[in-house]
Amino acid sequence: MKKETAPKIYGLIGYPIKHSLSPAMHNAAFKKLKMNALYMLFEKTREEFPAAVRQLKAMGVSGFNVTVPYKEEIIPYLDELDALARRIGAVNTVLNQKGRFIGYNTDALGFIASLKEDLDFVPKSKNIFIVGAGGAARAIGFALAKEKAKSIVFCDCLADKAQRLARDIKGIFPDCLVLGQEGLPLLRAGTRPAPTIDLLVNASNCGMKNTDPLPVDLKILPAGIKVYDIIYNPSPTKLVREAARRKMKAVNGLGMLLGQGTAAFEIWTKQKAPLAIMRGALRKAISGKSY
Repeated sequence: MKKETAPKIYGLIGYPIKHSLSPAMHNAAFKKLKMNALYMLFEKTREEFPAAVRQLKAMGVSGFNVTVPYKEEIIPYLDELDALARRIGAVNTVLNQKGRFIGYNTDALGFIASLKEDLDFVPKSKNIFIVGAGGAARAIGFALAKEKAKSIVFCDCLADKAQRLARDIKGIFPDCLVLGQEGLPLLRAGTRPAPTIDLLVNASNCGMKNTDPLPVDLKILPAGIKVYDIIYNPSPTKLVREAARRKMKAVNGLGMLLGQGTAAFEIWTKQKAPLAIMRGALRKAISGKSY
């Protein structure tokens, strides 16, 4: 009798992540390509995180994704960073290469691809406002500056964090006007109108729960701007619903999830990702159907 080999293990580490659709996307791809592999969720608190990363290496996992709040915190646990991840200072994809953890960032690629395809938005010479200054905001900000955005403003409840991120990007892309500011005033009605903005990006976790407030008071924003909410579950988010109600073109982060996921899949497997299968799995999962 032929002995069955154990599947290669991939997964996602973060907190909270029970809502994630990544398993549906990647397991559908493994099935399509007849790969003996499994994608799992590793939901770990901050206290559990250091030991969990060491355990992933001890288990010999083939690779994993990293999501909030660990895209920056993961870096000290890695053996190597690729050039883009080092430049951005955030990692969302890890490859186990012969026992060495190598960090990559596929968020930047996934965001720009989705921004152009799903929102019909080209960043060049545009003014962009980003809520959040964490790992996802880092990738998005660097990607937008590389695409020659005219200005980028980061808004976070921790002003020094937003300002530090702005300085990091400005140091690499001096031609882009990049600012960081404290974010709470934007949550309040009656705040003075915002200056010219072409695109609002929610790169925070505000909106992951139905009880969350809007990350920005939309009344202070100019009419006709476009809105990108990187949160994809629940769908639509409160921000996307309210933006659409105000005749603003708005999309969620499902396209970004697909883009970063296909890039991660190809890093791990060295095979072409089955894009249509992965997109279909996400659409079925977000509609509440099993795949």
